[in-house]
Amino acid sequence: MSFQVFDALISNFMRPTINEVDELLMYDVSVTVYNGQLDGICPTIGAESWLKKLKWDGLHDFLSLPRDPLYYFYPYNVPKVFERSFKNLHFYWVLGAGHKVPVDQPCTAVHMIGDIVHSPAT
Repeated sequence: MSFQVFDALISNFMRPTINEVDELLMYDVSVTVYNGQLDGICPTIGAESWLKKLKWDGLHDFLSLPRDPLYYFYPYNVPKVFERSFKNLHFYWVLGAGHKVPVDQPCTAVHMIGDIVHSPAT
């Protein structure tokens, strides 16, 4: 099954999408990027690097904000995610996760996605 999906998306594989993200932001579409902090294939520093190449007019303000820790579940004093958001751009650093965030941190992923779509986690 996964090979069928890969084959269907092959034309998009390893293709930069900075221009498309810029356009979405310009039209005030909410854009969310999340990254597993332990991802060796697409490291967080790489995700941050391409975000810094955006031409979006809110980029300077976005980059000047601190990363806010999010505490989703027990133990409540340990952050599970760091988030930076400005207007319609949101970036999540998922702690203890690699390339497959929902597999590595399923509870965190459910809560984070609930936040993104404004739906409570169950």
